[in-house]
Amino acid sequence: MNPIDLEIYWNRLIAITDEAGATLKRTSFSTVVRESNDFACVLLDTKARLVAQSTLSIPGFIGTAPLSLQGMLKVFPAEQLQPGDILFTNDPWIGTGHLPDATMAAPIFMPPEADAGAGAAPRLVAFAIAVAHLSDIGGRQWSADANEMFEEGIRFPVIKLAEQGRINPWVMQMLEANVRLPQQVRGDIEAQMGALRVAERRLIDLLQEYRLPDIREIAEAIFKASQEAALRELRQIPPGVYVGSVESDGWDERVRIQATLTVTADGVTIDYSGSTAQVRYGINETFNHTYAYSIYPFKCLLSPGIPNNDGFTRLFKVIAPEGSIVNARPPAAVGARHLIGHQLQAAVFEALAPVMPDKVQADSGTPLWSVLMRGVDTAKGTSFSTILFFNGGMGAMRDRDGPPAAGFPANISNTPVEVAETLAPILFQSKRLADDSGGSGARHGGWGQVVSFQSRWPGRLRVSLLTDRTRVPAKGILGGEPGRTGHVLCNGQPVENPKGVVDLQEGDVLELALPGGGGYGKS
Repeated sequence: MNPIDLEIYWNRLIAITDEAGATLKRTSFSTVVRESNDFACVLLDTKARLVAQSTLSIPGFIGTAPLSLQGMLKVFPAEQLQPGDILFTNDPWIGTGHLPDATMAAPIFMPPEADAGAGAAPRLVAFAIAVAHLSDIGGRQWSADANEMFEEGIRFPVIKLAEQGRINPWVMQMLEANVRLPQQVRGDIEAQMGALRVAERRLIDLLQEYRLPDIREIAEAIFKASQEAALRELRQIPPGVYVGSVESDGWDERVRIQATLTVTADGVTIDYSGSTAQVRYGINETFNHTYAYSIYPFKCLLSPGIPNNDGFTRLFKVIAPEGSIVNARPPAAVGARHLIGHQLQAAVFEALAPVMPDKVQADSGTPLWSVLMRGVDTAKGTSFSTILFFNGGMGAMRDRDGPPAAGFPANISNTPVEVAETLAPILFQSKRLADDSGGSGARHGGWGQVVSFQSRWPGRLRVSLLTDRTRVPAKGILGGEPGRTGHVLCNGQPVENPKGVVDLQEGDVLELALPGGGGYGKS
């Protein structure tokens, strides 16, 4: 394909996903999507290969989307799909790894009138996927302390949410009957469906404008260009076996993640054999999420300027032993799986540090800290629920200090104070950088942040704490020092379990100090 044509088509496809993403973000009801950008919109070809992503899409959802579509098509093969169908699931082992994430896929058909002499049947040309973290999915309050997945909410197998353009009312009734915020959840579901319809319309417009029969030629050209660019960088790494590891707080005991990387001229195998076995509580990973956050650090290292697509992802194979913390067997609790998944990048970077010292990054003050607040006023018959996200400091690199309070690797934004105070009965007392919390070295790790707020709710305010690195700090790299650990205080006293649920009474103050990133090199 002519390089100029490829550039035009490629940017049009990205613009389509960006418009779909903007639709989802601007029409959603929850702060999780609207403020924190915990969503993704992508386009895939008819073989379930990733072609284009929206700019704000998070790595975890980009990486799981092709695997999710493959799983959906096993239940509803492509030949059984019709225009207007929307497939839906939140199954952790098919979707993104935990129940709150709704994964939707819509087949995109070229209308019959666009195919002169081709008959009356519409022709499948692509798939659009929209993924979003719902503000509630039923079960117990979103937290890390569940013992099995059944406690964590309602699970939908792969079903048709819409069939030939008609929404399945039973699905929506089941969903609304099992969540605490039915209007908000339905609003986000409909925002996802709107994003899929935008992607469908804009892709058909593109094909008709340029008189293209489908996206196959564009997709193959994108894959070829991306693969060649990634291989040029990959082949600068000496072939061999490299090992890295990372430890985190775990629940009762520390968790160890070990990554063995086998690098050849044609690809990389990432093997997590030797990692901790799955645990009783909800910090376990599923394979799809492990896969997504295993290939993401390579994206940062090899081709950061090229949008994700199958031309890049096909170079990687991930081995995660079943029954391990990175590939738990169902029905393991997986609600807080990101507390493990966001740390995989540190093991990969450590493994490659000896051969890519100019590109690797020290461990960050990850994972993203998630705080869910829920209150019920039985006297007035009112309730509320909201989710806030906060980021620690990023790890340092050879040519820069780590940025403070930055969303790596999740790309999820901090929730603004003004928004949080509007939507929840809390009053922020501080939100500042945690001075000198980054690890020292030739380059310093990024500072975390300190956030404190007071409950204004007349009664018990239940707060779920999805936190990590309160005991085990983010490691430095190539001689850099570790960052400072975080802490959670209630009225100035350490909480008993910083991964559990805390009950606040009106006037109580909760303080969150997020961890700093690791330093790079010796001072």
